[in-house]
Amino acid sequence: GRPAARSAGDRIATLYAQAERATERYNAARTRTQVLRREVDRIQDRVARGQGRVNRMRVALGALAGGQYRTGGIDPGLALLLSGDPAQYLDRAATLERITSRQAAQLRVVQSAQRTLRQERAEAAAKLGKLEHSRRVVARHKRAVQHRLATARRLVNALPPRERESYA
Repeated sequence: GRPAARSAGDRIATLYAQAERATERYNAARTRTQVLRREVDRIQDRVARGQGRVNRMRVALGALAGGQYRTGGIDPGLALLLSGDPAQYLDRAATLERITSRQAAQLRVVQSAQRTLRQERAEAAAKLGKLEHSRRVVARHKRAVQHRLATARRLVNALPPRERESYA
């Protein structure tokens, strides 16, 4: 063929090769995006379950504290003196002590769960950032593929009909 046709053919071959490489990058970026989306979904599910757990613990702790507030309010020594049955009062005081230490333990569990929740939220936010970046990369590779293929099609369409057949 003519030198112009040969250089057009070389340019077309180069564009198709570039489009193929861009397609491979697009596919890889799309796969990474899908993996990140699944990870983000899992983390968000964990965060939602953790928040529900923290909310339930807070309600239970609040109910316990409310009960203590309603029955408390009197000095323990005075209550013992005024009690008609000091042995029963001491039993209740021991029970209250156990409840108070259990409440403190529950409070530590709630605080730990809240800490875990904050960490998981931070992890989800970081993954969402990576996911958004990955989506932009996918879109960029897709545009590159489309641009190269469109340029190659224009070059093919500009060729004389007989030479165009080899690219059909």
